[in-house]
This record gives sequence, C-alpha cells and structure tokens, in this order.
Amino acid sequence: MMWFGMLHSLIFNAIIGICESAIIEKYKIPNRMWLIILANYVSMIIGLFYIAPHFSSIIGNLDFWGGNTNYGEYRLKGFLMGMFTSYLATLVIELPFFYFAVKEKLNRKKILFPFFIANSITNFIMTLIYFWIVESGGIWK
Repeated sequence: MMWFGMLHSLIFNAIIGICESAIIEKYKIPNRMWLIILANYVSMIIGLFYIAPHFSSIIGNLDFWGGNTNYGEYRLKGFLMGMFTSYLATLVIELPFFYFAVKEKLNRKKILFPFFIANSITNFIMTLIYFWIVESGGIWK
C-alpha cells in the first residue's frame, strides 16, 4: 500500500485531475485543467496523509499505510473509515479549486453537480484499488 501511495502521489493525481477535468468538460463547462490537477495534489496530501490515518486510528487501525502491520492483521474497518473521511475532506478541499478553474464566471453556478460526480467517480475507483491491495491481508475489525 505504501508503494502504491507513492505512485498515487507522484503520477496518478495528474491522471485523476485530467479525468476530472474531462468529466467537467462533458457538462459543457470549460475549465483550467492545471487548477483541477493542483486541487488533487493538495487534497491527496491532506486527505491521505493526515485525515485518513487519523480517522482510521479512531476505529482501531493504527497503521493506515500498513508499513508495520503483519499480513492478515490489517484492520479493514479502519481503512474504510479513513478513506470515507478523506473523500469528504476532498469534497471540501477541492471545491474552491474547481470553482476558480471554471473559465467563464457564469458557468461557476453550474459546477457543483459535475464536481460531485467527477470526485465521486475518481474517489470510488481509487478506494477500490486501495481496498484490492489491502483486503487479502486484512481482517474485519
């Protein structure tokens, strides 16, 4: 999980930002892709490195990244709680970036639904990938 987290932080955030920008474009809202990519880097740093581990530890998973946990002992409930709270934080953190990424000010009023759809899709996919990585060595505690 740690190595995938590094790959996520270095490369996948740019790909996620490009995908989210494209989803916003599907709603006929021209945007500044670089701001959406920046939003993903900022929210990932805050969400996955601070919020997810904190809320994961509240449920009992004291090793969110799995660097010290033995195989078969990773606590999946804590992982899911951490990922869910980081998703909520992502919505709060990224919304201002998306708002200002919209090129035409009149379209800013239309950003909320496409923003929610784009973020929900990409967060769900990333959560599934992370879950796939940890579930074989995890327990439901």
